[in-house]
Amino acid sequence: MPKADQVSNRKFRYSVLFALLVIFYQGCGIFDTRDPEDPETIRSTYFPPTSADIVIDNLSYSIQEKNSNNYNKCLSMESYQYIPDSRSQLQYEQIFINWTVQAEKNYLDNLISRQEGGNSSAVLFVDNERLTQYSSDSAGYQADYIFVFQHNQANIPKSSRGRMSLILATDNDALFYIRRWEDFRQNDTDFTWSEFKANFSN
Repeated sequence: MPKADQVSNRKFRYSVLFALLVIFYQGCGIFDTRDPEDPETIRSTYFPPTSADIVIDNLSYSIQEKNSNNYNKCLSMESYQYIPDSRSQLQYEQIFINWTVQAEKNYLDNLISRQEGGNSSAVLFVDNERLTQYSSDSAGYQADYIFVFQHNQANIPKSSRGRMSLILATDNDALFYIRRWEDFRQNDTDFTWSEFKANFSN
């Protein structure tokens, strides 16, 4: 599929997700718990990341499908760095001081294990995207995000928002991965993705 069509399809999908998110916040129950699926059935949508934009698609699918293996396949095994938003960096310093690819998988596995009901909804919506190709093997990506996960932990929000800044580059296999992921808080009252990660780190 041509890259222009991929971008167009992704923007359409995110527009649909945003509409669903609005309905969710209005309390229409679109994200209510559904009957559990067969635990042996794990959805898996993953495309070889031959370009930087495909990594973003794979990241979105891995969250929707709650597939921590595909989520981790978006991250560089050769060199990965996560930088939380500044408030989370101070509040959860001991958690993020040694944050690794394995820590990413652990956090998402913990979150999935605490989902609300057998098949709760998860969604990543991005807006104001900017993808800058630095060279044939590296790119920068920035976007506002809303990350929603229906979990069963009291006193922890089920949605987060902020702005992400990613550096994507090829590893030795010539495929693209996230090398550096930086999180930013846009408003003082926001619950960020970093706070999600910290709260479900163990």
